[in-house]
Amino acid sequence: MKVRASWLYLLLPIAGVFELCMGIRGRSVAPRAEDYDAIIPVMASLYREGDLVVVAPRWAEPHVRRALGDAYFPLDAIGRSDSQRFSRAIEISVLGEEAPDTQRFREVERKRAGDFSIRVLENPQPEPVVFDFVDHLEPRYASAFGTDPEVRCTWSDRARVASGGLGGHPTFPPKRFLCQEDFYLNVSATIIADEKFLPRRCIYAHPTPTGARVVRFEKVPLGDRIVGHSGMYWMIERSHLGAPVDLEVRVDGDSLGTFSHSDGEGWKRFEVALGSHAGATEASVEFVVSAKRYEHRHFCFQADSR
Repeated sequence: MKVRASWLYLLLPIAGVFELCMGIRGRSVAPRAEDYDAIIPVMASLYREGDLVVVAPRWAEPHVRRALGDAYFPLDAIGRSDSQRFSRAIEISVLGEEAPDTQRFREVERKRAGDFSIRVLENPQPEPVVFDFVDHLEPRYASAFGTDPEVRCTWSDRARVASGGLGGHPTFPPKRFLCQEDFYLNVSATIIADEKFLPRRCIYAHPTPTGARVVRFEKVPLGDRIVGHSGMYWMIERSHLGAPVDLEVRVDGDSLGTFSHSDGEGWKRFEVALGSHAGATEASVEFVVSAKRYEHRHFCFQADSR
């Protein structure tokens, strides 16, 4: 055993030299900050409003965003639930990498810009969104309340911004529904980090101590199904200490399905067929959130009608 251990110790400096060489190689082949400016004129000629811009590998995205500006990276694209809702994408590739979430897209055009390969991609089976519930979390369409006791949440567009920091709740924006039960039990559109620490834009709806939290939308145009995702900030979810959270979907008073989210499942997709409600022009849709133990359940969900 001692002989084997001595051989293992000899491997340590070898591994260190290998890592140093790989680091030097990476510095020699990776583009410099100023090299990213080469993509600006090419992107201006290719980009259409509504395109999804993806960067591969992921670590290069901040450099691309610095060069192109925020106009190419709107919040709904950065915090997207998935890529299927986009009919077209533009991939900016460094070192020959490909973005994983557009691998099913079909290449229709390719250009070179310095060290970068830029591909225009088309989605062969896009899922057009009829109504995005996160986008419409405002009094004109939405309301929020508790069931036991019956407590109605009030809308504010000047609430105090609050961030939970590392391991805490997600950021509460100034525009949100304030609920009387507790400061943390508000309903708001925010961003969480999933199991890959990717941003996910969603509706924060913490379960209540008793009863359930209901987020209701009126005058909703419907497609043939509701597609959604649920999750919590991964720093909270990864501990596996909290109770499962249930999310029930109701349309015009009819319960169409209940989905459970347990710690460790990450950004989890759900889907419900609308049946006889499909194609309705003005439906009432409710999302009912509950848990047997409500503590530290910073639950967040995204949903849209497709």
